[in-house]
Amino acid sequence: MRLIIKKKRGILFLLLTALTIAGSAVLLPADGMFTLNAAEQTKEIVVGTNAEYSPFEYRDSDGELTGFDYDLLEAIAEVQGIELVWNDLPFDSLMGSMEAGDIQIIAAAVGPTEERERSVNFSDVYYTGSQSIICNEGADITEFADLTGKTVAVLEGSMSDLIVSGENTDYGMVEDADVKRFKTASSAVMELMNQGADAVVIDTIMAEIYCDQTTGIIYTEVPGTEEDTVFCIQKGNTVLTELINEGLAKVRENGTYDELYEKYFSGEGEDTAAADEEQGFLGKLKFIFLDENRWQYYVSGVEITILISILSTLVGTLIGLFVAIVRLRADRMKRKSIVAGIAALYVDIIRGTPSVLQLMIIYFAVFHSRLGYLAAVVSFGINSGAYVSEVIRGGILAVDKGQTEAGRSLGMSYTDTMSFVILPQAVKNILPALGNEFVQLIKETSILGYVGILDLTKAASYVSSRTYQMFIPLVAAGVIYYVIVKLLTILLGKFERRLRDSD
Repeated sequence: MRLIIKKKRGILFLLLTALTIAGSAVLLPADGMFTLNAAEQTKEIVVGTNAEYSPFEYRDSDGELTGFDYDLLEAIAEVQGIELVWNDLPFDSLMGSMEAGDIQIIAAAVGPTEERERSVNFSDVYYTGSQSIICNEGADITEFADLTGKTVAVLEGSMSDLIVSGENTDYGMVEDADVKRFKTASSAVMELMNQGADAVVIDTIMAEIYCDQTTGIIYTEVPGTEEDTVFCIQKGNTVLTELINEGLAKVRENGTYDELYEKYFSGEGEDTAAADEEQGFLGKLKFIFLDENRWQYYVSGVEITILISILSTLVGTLIGLFVAIVRLRADRMKRKSIVAGIAALYVDIIRGTPSVLQLMIIYFAVFHSRLGYLAAVVSFGINSGAYVSEVIRGGILAVDKGQTEAGRSLGMSYTDTMSFVILPQAVKNILPALGNEFVQLIKETSILGYVGILDLTKAASYVSSRTYQMFIPLVAAGVIYYVIVKLLTILLGKFERRLRDSD
């Protein structure tokens, strides 16, 4: 009896310790390492960006961050002697990550507004653009008044979103518009091309690029919408703000700024829409996948998707096994313990909440926008563990009760009976379901893009943002998912047949 009590106390102690560590990760100030003193603040600065907004920030053919914002801020960091660590996040998550202290600078073509100024410091202006309306050829939409009652697509959280939503009236009024918000600018333009929206409101330089790259759409710059662009800096961090402003002045003086401006905004890019018409479908495929080796995005995406799925399945299996045994033991004893209660609550909560919400909570709140791959494995592992625990419980309960009685009658302990008699028989019921859980995780990883991880779906999104094509890159991702799942299904089928042959 004392041994049982000691074991329970040991398990409870481990659980409480784990919860305390997790709670500490959430409660400790995420920006503590960056707010010690003026010298330590500037050793290593974490920059948040959204690498799907060419030419400001995007990924090159090798998957590396680049763009006007990236090169400019790196040039500023070089002259100021500071080191930057870049974090690629969804655009609408950037402000929240800064408020949580996870990043110190936002470099994502952000316009200064009174609302944003309450949460961040602004650098000096480094670019001035304007707003434009993109519509289909033949549509008479040239000013904000023409958007009344229309369906308008925008990049979520952008200045265009604030204008069309009526939250910012500095540049004009848009009344009674049905606003559709998208995570990427390319998705907003595709909504227009698919007749799902009447217009897109976007930065003029982006409108130029999209209309040059795509046939059938035109843009009109809206007068009076001249808009400054700044870097957002952690609120109250005057030392870093002064450093960035001084560095910006230096790169303007030494000519670096003019070189970068000419590089990204010269307007000398190839008219790929015309090239596509000349080269046909094969030419379009070459442009999308072969030019600049964009196929490498898909290779990297597949590797990350499979790796995270495998590791998450292993973590989920360990968690599921522990939870299942704890709950089965409580059922056998016909007495609910604290540990069993926590395990049951865990399963209930995980099964009752969306996996994307769990991923975002773990990544942003627990890991503070760092160690993204580890956060993904932990999140999917915890999610998978809840379902795996039910699979294991069902597999064990499917074994005839007489097997337990036979083991105990031979003088075996409950633990030995479970380890050497029940679990080996339950494996035949459990393994096929675990294989299906792995297949399910392959598809669930498609939400990794919400925390900036380059999975297969995110790879398609990157290719779309660089080629301004949506349909073909997404179909390619879908085909790859299908092939992976089909191969796994065939392997699982063969494995199940071998298990049946051994009966």
